[in-house]
Amino acid sequence: MSFNFDERVERNHTDSEKWLKYRDQDIIPLWVADTDFRVAPAIQHALLARVEQGIFGYADDQGALPNTTVQWVEKQYHWAINPDWVIPLSGIKPLFSLLQECLLSRDQGSVCHTPIYPPFTQSATHAHRSQRLIPYPLFDDADFLSIPLPALTTRERLLFICNPHNPGGRSYSREALQRLADYAEHYDLWVCSDEIHADLLLDPEHAHTPFASLSPSCAQRSITLLSAAKAFNLAGLGCAVAIIPNNALRERVRHAVAQRMAAPNSLGIVATLAAWQQSEDWLIAQRHYLRTNRNHLVESLQHLPALRMTVPDAGFLAWIDASGLQQVDPHRWLELHGLGLTSGAAFGDPQAVRLNFGCCRALLDQALTRLTHAVTQA
Repeated sequence: MSFNFDERVERNHTDSEKWLKYRDQDIIPLWVADTDFRVAPAIQHALLARVEQGIFGYADDQGALPNTTVQWVEKQYHWAINPDWVIPLSGIKPLFSLLQECLLSRDQGSVCHTPIYPPFTQSATHAHRSQRLIPYPLFDDADFLSIPLPALTTRERLLFICNPHNPGGRSYSREALQRLADYAEHYDLWVCSDEIHADLLLDPEHAHTPFASLSPSCAQRSITLLSAAKAFNLAGLGCAVAIIPNNALRERVRHAVAQRMAAPNSLGIVATLAAWQQSEDWLIAQRHYLRTNRNHLVESLQHLPALRMTVPDAGFLAWIDASGLQQVDPHRWLELHGLGLTSGAAFGDPQAVRLNFGCCRALLDQALTRLTHAVTQA
């Protein structure tokens, strides 16, 4: 079956956060992390069938979500898990603060790399916990292997990993994960590994390695977060899972989730099941399309030396060092030239921007034309 990722879907008159931000402005939205592609046909058909039932009460998936998670991670990552390890979630962002609160005392804190997806660092503030940040030189280092890992105290108890990395789009090598695993074991850290971009490795020869799959020891200290939201463009439907092999840790998190978070809604469950059970062919086609978009973006930026891009090997987000523009606020400067990217300030680098290339090629070409004109005329 062929899929038309070149279709330009009109999103200006929907409830799209991405497109509403610049409504009635001549600014191309390439910011928040959802794509402009229609979902896989199997997902749309499953949702239509569920909507036709006309009733949307409290949902109980009868174990379908954990069982489908088991099948998906076995097929995609060659990781054998137990369905009892799976906790259904209505989202991932709220869990970051919740973990800080349920696993750490007031005088304990967490550790993570920076720049990183802002909810990681914001979670410590929201939970009134401390956090140590480890700089990750995205533009100068191909992996995490040469980055000094700081000595910790007994106050740090939780390590956050974003694998593949957001905003860098880099997938951790097995060697880098093992280094982090050794670090976590040395300091006896819980490890929360956000792996929601795992299904979007762009190069066919690369395979995703879940942190918890490294060894039984890693599994026993890990909380792995997965969702179909990014790979299948379902972010608005609120469904994810946490995989926690450690029985005591799982029950501790399950109790906190039950007290503080809503259960996944019925449409989110239906969409996720259709994604993981029936839509792999669509996902493979999307990866190919995103790979060609990424390569086109890389080629275009090679002619703009004022911009340096971390070449992503996963996802649809490109992290760009815009310091060569010599603008106080490169994000705002690009907006004035008709480009709505994500500011790097919240990630930890105000001289960087994040570009979402998860769009049809015609829109990406339009954006690159504007970018080239802006930079060459600066």
